[in-house]
Amino acid sequence: MTEDAFEVAPYTPSEMRFHLAGAAANGAVVLTGLVWLFANDPPGWPWILLAVFAGIYTADLVSGLLHWAFDTWFDEEITFLRRMVLQVREHHVYPNRIFHISFFHDAGTLSWIAMILIAPIVLGAILSGGPVAACAVLAAAVFDVLLVTMLVFHKVGHRARQPLWIRLLQRTGLVLSTRHHSQHHQGNHDINYCIINGWADRTLGRLGLFRGLEWIIARWSGAQPQRNDHEWLRRFGRRVVGRKA
Repeated sequence: MTEDAFEVAPYTPSEMRFHLAGAAANGAVVLTGLVWLFANDPPGWPWILLAVFAGIYTADLVSGLLHWAFDTWFDEEITFLRRMVLQVREHHVYPNRIFHISFFHDAGTLSWIAMILIAPIVLGAILSGGPVAACAVLAAAVFDVLLVTMLVFHKVGHRARQPLWIRLLQRTGLVLSTRHHSQHHQGNHDINYCIINGWADRTLGRLGLFRGLEWIIARWSGAQPQRNDHEWLRRFGRRVVGRKA
């Protein structure tokens, strides 16, 4: 089987409308939150820094959870997830094919996910008010922007050559480093799932978050983690070497 086997038909008009609607709806939620934030007294700098940190960390964690879920549980037989599952399977066999995928390819889907996650926070903050609510809206806005653009960070983690300013950000740990993400592509792709900066990999990941979730789901459902992904690896002659803790 060749790389062409992964080709998926272009988006249909209805799919394009779905993605554009997601981007528009998500943008409206973020803009509403920011307008409310600037119309009220802003929190102090310590709270602003805490909110930004919380937004960055949570976005990295959710990027890892999404990545882990598509790596571990789904398959291409699920119609509405078919495109994303095939993209993940392709990526494990041909990692550099992601550079042929535009930012807008999955931004609509990620916009829907981000909006669903932040809309209750923004609404609750506006209704309750106060400095804690303002921090929550700021954290939600940072989270939203990073989650929607997480595949841009993923590409940074795959580039062998980077501009100086990107390399500096990677050294500070603010941006996903090639060294960190390359470990995900060794063995069975079962570590270092987070693709914004890897903070959650180095904390909750090392504490066993992903293996623990797999154990719970496997016990509850009887499903085998990474079954479909391993089938694709074997189909393309890649070796399955066992799972890491």
